[in-house]
Formats: sequence, structure tokens, C-alpha cells
Amino acid sequence: MRLDKGDIVRAGHAHMRRPMRGVEGPLYLTRTTLFHEGSVGPYIESVETIIDLKDIKEIKTKNSMGVIPNVVKIIMKNNDVFKFSVFKREDWITAINKMRNELSTPADD
Repeated sequence: MRLDKGDIVRAGHAHMRRPMRGVEGPLYLTRTTLFHEGSVGPYIESVETIIDLKDIKEIKTKNSMGVIPNVVKIIMKNNDVFKFSVFKREDWITAINKMRNELSTPADD
């Protein structure tokens, strides 16, 4: 996916937990999606994860190693789960929820 810089609402670095290993890379929030462009290693292609905000059922918090408050846990309507370790977790959750609310609120004509 190619992002237009004008579409980005928030950007930062994230560690996304995957079943076998973590994936590091930039995390972007747009008005409609959460986009993570991770890299597993220097010789492996990038791993893109695109989450449609309208498909999110719930957002929870979790702590890394039981004590570090930095994980955003996203539960999808189909029960898929994504976990991102980020800086300023509460700011990310606020921004994601703001975009979700804007998607669910009909635009005034």
C-alpha cells in the first residue's frame, strides 16, 4: 500500500507481535486505516499489515513483560487480534478512537 503523506493522522514506530516473532517498523494512522510496515530481517521482504478502522471491535491495553505499559491490543470483529508495542500508548488509543468515531458519525451536508 502506498500512503499519501497527507493521509497520515499519526505516525510512529511500533513492534508488532506475530505468532513466531515480532516485526519492527513504522506505524501509521490514517482517517480509515491503521497501517504497519514491518521488516522481519534485512533480507526478508517487508510485512505490511492493514487494519480497517471500521472492522475494529475493541481496543485494550496490555503491559509488556507484565509491567511496561506500552501495548495496544486491537480485537477485530472477526476476532483476529493485533498487538503493537508503541510509545505514548494512550495517545495512540485516543487518536485511533477519534478516527473510528469520525467514521461512524455521518457527515453533515
